[in-house]
Amino acid sequence: MPFPNFIGSHKRLWTKENVILALQKFAAENEGPLPTSDHVYNQLKKGRLDWPTSHRILEYFGSISRAWLAAGSEPERVSLNYCGWTESEILYLKENAGNMLIREIANSLRRSYAAVRREMFQVGITSRGNQGHFSAALLAKEYDCSYDRLLNFLHTGKIPAKFCPKRHRWLIDLDNITPEVIESLKKRRITHNTWPMDKGDYYLRHNIHRHLVDGKVVRAEESK
Repeated sequence: MPFPNFIGSHKRLWTKENVILALQKFAAENEGPLPTSDHVYNQLKKGRLDWPTSHRILEYFGSISRAWLAAGSEPERVSLNYCGWTESEILYLKENAGNMLIREIANSLRRSYAAVRREMFQVGITSRGNQGHFSAALLAKEYDCSYDRLLNFLHTGKIPAKFCPKRHRWLIDLDNITPEVIESLKKRRITHNTWPMDKGDYYLRHNIHRHLVDGKVVRAEESK
């Protein structure tokens, strides 16, 4: 499909759709990592009137990095170091700090090691503080049980645990999980038995899948 000629029109040239088309053309013409800061992008853009301005990209997408992802660029070519953190990314960080190496978390979120350490400091969590404990979501996966049922057990004290408001997660010691509790957790659901079981997995709930590409974990939303 030919790219539109944006020059010589009195209408707004860089609509969101035209920006995406132009970014797709840019990505096809340039190999390797894509520019994620407006400074680097503007240097490459000099003399290219068929590429959108960084101002227009930021207006539509908030960051250069998220614009590449919106245009369908390969996630492994895009770094999110210049982007603000979304709620889902912070939740992923809180859930996995202490259970995964910081470098593994950084690769999964497409951020640098330093950026992950900095965000951990900002939200008040440490990897050491999370070690030895399971979150509610991880425990639901471990025992293949309903996340809502597990939360009910935690709130009622059937499973002794502490809730850490800074990490926004439950800290559950596996030594407190008795065989009787496991049996109750895995008991067959009476209502909504035909519905997919919610195990507290944000990515599963929103149909986002993680894939291993060139040794890095990348996330992609399944097309409906």
